[in-house]
Amino acid sequence: MKKKIIDIIMTVLLLFLMAYQVTGEVLHEWIGIVMTILVIVHQILNRKWYKSLFKGKYNAYRIVTTVNNTLLLCSFALTAFCGMAMSGYAVPFLYGMTNISFARRFHLAMSHWSFVLMGLHLGLHIPAMISKLKLSQTIRNIVSVLFAIAAGYGLFLFLRNNMADYMFFRVPFAFLDYEKSKVLVILENLLMLIFWAFLGTQIANLCMNKAKKRNPLLPVVLILLAICLGLVFKQLNPDLNDGSLGESWNSSVPSFPTEVPLDEAEPTMIPTPFPTDIPTTVPTDVPAAVFEETDVQMENETAAVEIKEIPEIDDGFLKVEAGSFLMGSPETENCRIDDEVQHEVSVSTFFIDPYETTQEAFEQLMGENPSLNSGEKLPVEQITWREALQFANAKSESAGLTPVYTIERNSVTWDRSANGYRLPTEAEWEYACRAGTTTPFNTEKSLSAAEANFYGHYPYEIEENYFNNSVLEARPGEYRGKTLPVGSFEPNTWGLYDCHGNVNEWTWDFYGDYNLDDTANPTGPESGTRHVYRGGGWNDFAKNMRSAYRAAGQADLRSFSLGVRLVRNGDAAMSGVVTSSEMVQQTEQNGKVLIAFYSWGGNTRGIAHEIQSQTGADLVELKLVNPYSTDYNTVLMEAQEAQHRQDRPELAVHVDNMDEYDTILLGYPNWWASIPMPIATFLESYDFSGKQIIPFCSHGGGRFGQSLTAIAKLAPDAVMGQALSVSYSGGSGLPDTIASWLDANGIGH
Repeated sequence: MKKKIIDIIMTVLLLFLMAYQVTGEVLHEWIGIVMTILVIVHQILNRKWYKSLFKGKYNAYRIVTTVNNTLLLCSFALTAFCGMAMSGYAVPFLYGMTNISFARRFHLAMSHWSFVLMGLHLGLHIPAMISKLKLSQTIRNIVSVLFAIAAGYGLFLFLRNNMADYMFFRVPFAFLDYEKSKVLVILENLLMLIFWAFLGTQIANLCMNKAKKRNPLLPVVLILLAICLGLVFKQLNPDLNDGSLGESWNSSVPSFPTEVPLDEAEPTMIPTPFPTDIPTTVPTDVPAAVFEETDVQMENETAAVEIKEIPEIDDGFLKVEAGSFLMGSPETENCRIDDEVQHEVSVSTFFIDPYETTQEAFEQLMGENPSLNSGEKLPVEQITWREALQFANAKSESAGLTPVYTIERNSVTWDRSANGYRLPTEAEWEYACRAGTTTPFNTEKSLSAAEANFYGHYPYEIEENYFNNSVLEARPGEYRGKTLPVGSFEPNTWGLYDCHGNVNEWTWDFYGDYNLDDTANPTGPESGTRHVYRGGGWNDFAKNMRSAYRAAGQADLRSFSLGVRLVRNGDAAMSGVVTSSEMVQQTEQNGKVLIAFYSWGGNTRGIAHEIQSQTGADLVELKLVNPYSTDYNTVLMEAQEAQHRQDRPELAVHVDNMDEYDTILLGYPNWWASIPMPIATFLESYDFSGKQIIPFCSHGGGRFGQSLTAIAKLAPDAVMGQALSVSYSGGSGLPDTIASWLDANGIGH
């Protein structure tokens, strides 16, 4: 009885051990420890079996069970040993007791072998357990057929999830679906286990039927039935067949970053639910807006400008004293981008909200909540740059302060001396974020998932240490996949929360090269087409949350990870006005459309062809003169190294008539949270001024990553349309998704 109870508990634990996206890393490790203890106890209770190993005769059934038990014990032992060698919570003192790369590969493979062998082990013992049940042969046959159907579906799930790839060391990481229902994850694991248990049961019946002179063909027929059903289910779901290795490099596995695919039938778009009929916003019939700062008057201390008094206000904002700091990053900083030129900057005293603006605060003043993740204490997201300005003015008026911005149809004027609320400048934001530090993060060490809300499987410098992360300061941790209430983590040393992660935060500045001569309260370039946002969000890699990292987007950009944090002047040193006039740049809605895409594994190619079938647009695949490797593990590192070096690989195709196209539908897989370098080559090969670029991206969980920022920077004079991200190949709902996306962008089909 004790052994049966332990077997039941171990079976349940196994289902949860194979569901890391349900348990998370900490619970996963502790369940593994409990499982290891139970395996040891099971062996102790089974000592009589060990004593009888070299006694008696071995029939077919005994040979099969002995081999299965031996292999199962070995796989359990290797799984436990390798898991403890990577432990960061349950037994961290054992971390590194063997090579981490070896431990990772073997833990993944052996855990899947344990799952299969455990199923077979259970099945081999089922005939003996049910032998005492008085069931007619008809009932037995009906039950067998029902289990064959369940087993067939379990086989389909096993094939769809590419379990054999893990068992035979074909991939060093696991693809996990964090959007799938937790109950469904466990149910699917149970069905896969049922297949192997069913197979074990029929093998046992086959062995015993021969000894008992029963029909030996029935078990064979049932096995073939289950296998055929599994293949039929797979054939009926062709859109799920290539969910294997995909084209995205955003991943997730315990102690090792891997792909986290979303629901393939539920692609992610950036919707625009927030009202745009406010008089001070750009009309929605204009595809996009490009801003040009036309009048910048930086008055000196003697200028005839009225200096507003800075009142004492009990709004919870923190006072940041004036000072100087090194803005940007040193050339030695890993993952650094060329636009982060380090230079000394000084800022005047200002007050800053210690928290990102919450949805509750935004809705109270604006009457609407555009956020996708709903919650009063969650940061507001999905707001455009202009809506952030409007919110700042509304907050000023509600507090009896002088509004900072004059917002007209085609221009925005910032009164720098006004005492109301406003967006921080880039310099103010970075100064406050750093809080006196000069390291990549204000934690002074690599940021961990316990310190910020980001794509925790991808800590800083994981890219070049993908197969051996034992050298990292911060090891892969939890990926929460959503925003968290503001202030969920420890603040920086100046008391500011969530400067890294949760949501990106708009700043005032246009994006462009730093003006190294403008170092006193700089407000950014005098003209531009993109505005800077900072800090990274819940879906970003750590490299894109560095204090110096600069993201950029059109003023009408909305994103599920883009919000705002307000500031206000802290003394009367600020003066003058900055006026930015909006020049509407309109593309020809009925102009010629080109679909240009890069694809490695085929997912993006399939999406591109579906777009062409609906639009009839011209299609060009961006192939390379020297293609990347066809081996997944090799191209994984090639892509990372190419991004690190910012390579521009030579394209084998050239669009000679690019001038004829007004709209470019640009497709690519999300690689390492950005664009593949062939896309960078393409964007730098042509003049996209006045053209509309509408990105579409295949991914395995990372959605756009920072790819939209990369495109915005590389094609600064193009108008960015509403982007589309598709999970892997898009599933059966892809045609409808693309049709909706095309409609949203005014593309005929």
